Amino acid sequence: MGNQTHKIVKGKVNEGLHDMESRKGRFRAFDAIRPAMIRMVPNFPELSNRLRKIKEYSIDHLDEVVARAKRSLEEKGCKVYLAETAEDAQKYIASLIPDQGLVVKSKSNAGKEINISHYLEDRGVKVVETDLGDRINQLAKCDASHSLAPAIHIPIETVTELFSKEEGAPLECTAEALVVSARKGLRDFLVKADVGISGANAIAADTGSVFVTENEGNIRAVSMMPKVHIVIAGLEKIVPTLEDAMQVVRAAAVYGVGQDIGTYVSVVSGVSESLDPELEADAHGQGPKEVHIVLLKNGRKRAIDAGFKESLYCINCGSCLNFCPVYQEVGGRYGYKYLGGRGLVFAAFHGDLEKSEENGLSLCIGCQKCQTACPVQMATPNMLWKLRQNAVTKEGVGWKKDMVFSMLTKPQTLPMVSKLATTFGKLALKESATGTGMTSRLAFSSFGLPRERVIPRFSKKSFAEIAKPKTTVKPVKKVGFYPGCVVNYTETDLGEALLHVLGENNVEVKLAKEDVCCGIPSIVSGDLAHAKAMALKNIETYSSFDIDALVFVCPSCAVAFKEEYPKLFADASPGIQEKVKKLAQKAKDINEFLIQDIVLKQPKQIVTETVTYHDPCHLARSMGVKKEPRELIQRIPGLNYVEMQDADTCCGFGGSFSLSFYELSQRINEGKLKNVSDTQATTLATSCPGCMVHFRDGIAQHKMKQTVSHVVQILSRAYGRRS
Repeated sequence: MGNQTHKIVKGKVNEGLHDMESRKGRFRAFDAIRPAMIRMVPNFPELSNRLRKIKEYSIDHLDEVVARAKRSLEEKGCKVYLAETAEDAQKYIASLIPDQGLVVKSKSNAGKEINISHYLEDRGVKVVETDLGDRINQLAKCDASHSLAPAIHIPIETVTELFSKEEGAPLECTAEALVVSARKGLRDFLVKADVGISGANAIAADTGSVFVTENEGNIRAVSMMPKVHIVIAGLEKIVPTLEDAMQVVRAAAVYGVGQDIGTYVSVVSGVSESLDPELEADAHGQGPKEVHIVLLKNGRKRAIDAGFKESLYCINCGSCLNFCPVYQEVGGRYGYKYLGGRGLVFAAFHGDLEKSEENGLSLCIGCQKCQTACPVQMATPNMLWKLRQNAVTKEGVGWKKDMVFSMLTKPQTLPMVSKLATTFGKLALKESATGTGMTSRLAFSSFGLPRERVIPRFSKKSFAEIAKPKTTVKPVKKVGFYPGCVVNYTETDLGEALLHVLGENNVEVKLAKEDVCCGIPSIVSGDLAHAKAMALKNIETYSSFDIDALVFVCPSCAVAFKEEYPKLFADASPGIQEKVKKLAQKAKDINEFLIQDIVLKQPKQIVTETVTYHDPCHLARSMGVKKEPRELIQRIPGLNYVEMQDADTCCGFGGSFSLSFYELSQRINEGKLKNVSDTQATTLATSCPGCMVHFRDGIAQHKMKQTVSHVVQILSRAYGRRS
C-alpha cells in the first residue's frame, strides 16, 4: 500500500474515530442486537452448517441453478434479465419506468451495489426509499451506516428536523411521532407509484419464488401496490429449493437481529392473478401486472475464478458488522458498496483493487469475530489476506515493512538491534511514569510510536542467551519451545516462567540456538516471500528436534506453524511438506499442553490475587483453546478468579496493525479495559505476549492499577518462583 493510499485510509479512520454521534448510534444497535443474537443462535444448532452446505452447493452449481430459476420464474409470468454489468442493469431498469415516473424502493443491498436510486434520479425519476432508515438517509443526503440499521448514525433530533421539514409542520421528538409521520408520507407515495423496486433475500430455483423478509412491512407494500415490481438480486441469492430459501430467511433473522423469524416474510411467485370463477379466467389480481427479475452477474464469475467464491455465500444479515471491532469504531468508513470486510472483497473482484485498499483493506485486524458470527462461517479475514498478497505482488509491501521483514529473516539482526537498543536506547527512550515500560523522548507517530505510548524494554540479553532449561531424569515428555520475538527480546521473564513450570512438571525442554520470526506479520501483510524465508529456517531448525510437542506461549506463532506453514508450502517438495505436516501436528499452546498432555503437578504456593482472563483472538478462535487457561488459573490455591464480560473480544493489538493505526487500536482496547475494570481484578491474565504489551500500554494511558501477566507466569509464581 502506497503512502497516498495509507493517507486516505488514515483520513477515513480519523473521521470515524471523531464521529462520536455515529458511534453512539452503533453501540445502541449493538447493545440490542448482540445479546439477542447470542441468545437465539443456540436454539438453531444445525442452521449454520445447513446453510453453508446450501450456499456451497448453489455456488458450485451456479450455472445450473440460475438456468433452473430462470425457467421457473418465466413459467410463473416473470420477466428475467441477466445483467452482465451494473450499467446493463441500470439501463434495463430505467427502460421499465416512465419519464418523470415515481418509484417506491425498499431496502436492497443489490440496489446500492448498482447505485440504482442515484441513476434513476439523474434521469428525472422520483425515487422514494420506503425503509425507515433508508428514508432518513435519503432526506439527510447521506449513506447507510449498517446493512440492517442504515440510519443508526443519525440522532433522533436530526431525524425530527428532517421529518418536520418534509411534512411542513413541527413534529414531536419521539420515535412514535416520527414513525406516524413516515407512515403517513409513504402511504401516499405507495398509492401513486408507477414501479416498486425491491431486493431479495433468496430465490428458490425449483418454484421460481422470491423471498423477502423484513420487520416494517414496507417491502410487502412495495411488491404489491405498484403495477410493476422489479426485483434486483445477485446470482448468489438463488438456492435450489423452496425449503433452502426458507433456511436463508430464518438465518437472516436469527443471526441478523436475534429473532426466530422476521416479522414479515413475503414470497412472490409470479405476477398477480385472480382465479375467481365469477371473473374471466386468469384475470389480473390485486398485485402487480408485471414482475421483472434483474439478476446481477457484475463480477461474480470473476470472484469465483479468482478464488473468492466464499464471498458469495454472504446473506447480508449484518452479523459480521455487529461483532467487528474495526467497524464498531469507524462505522461506514470501513468497506465499499457493502460494508465491512466483505465490501473490500466486493471491490476487488470488480477489478478495482485500489478501491479495496482505499476503503480499508489494511484495517482488518484478523480477530476472526466476523467468521464466528457469520451464519455461513465465511472466512473473510483469509480473503482479505489473499487480497493483500495480490496488492503486494502488484505494488510491493512498502519500504518500512520491507526493511523490517528483511531484518526478521536474519537470525543475527534482532540480537544486534536488541543490544543497540539497550546500549543507546536511553537517548531516545525514557522510563514510563508507571514503571511498566519505556516511552519515547521524541514522537515517531509514522511508526506507531507517539510519545505517550508505553513500549516494552529491550532485554540486555535475549532469552536464547540466558535460558537454562532444567535437567530432568526420565522426563514425562520432551518438548521444543519456540519463544517468538517478543519473548526473546522483551518478555524474557515469560520464557523463564515457562521453563520453570515445565521443569516442575518433569518435562524436558529443548531450545534452538537462534530463532527468526515466525512470519505471521509478513503473512498478514501479504508478503509471502519474506514469510517463506522465515518459515523455512524455523522448519529446518525444529524438524531436527526429537520431541513429543512444540510448545508456544504466543498463539500467533503457534498458528503460523500449525495453519499457515502448511498453506505456504502446499506446493513444495514432498520432503518439505512432510516436515511441515509433522511440525503442525506437534504445535501446541502451552495451556493446551499442560492440561491435555501431562498430569499437572498441583501448585502449593498461595497466590492472593483477583484475576480475570482475556482470550487472545488466535488462541480462542483459530486454535479453539478457551477452557484450558481458565482451568490452570483456577487450580492455583488462594487465587480469586472473576470472568469478565466479552472476554474473547479483541484487545486491538494485531501486531503491526497497532503500529499503523495506533489511535484505532487504543480505541478498541478501551472497551476491553472497561470490562477489566468492572471485574475489580488486581491481575489481568492472558496467553499472548502481544496482548500483554498492548494492555500494559492501555492501562498506563488510563491510569489503571492492574498488573498484566501470562497464565504461565501466574502458575510459575504458584510453584514458588520469584521473578
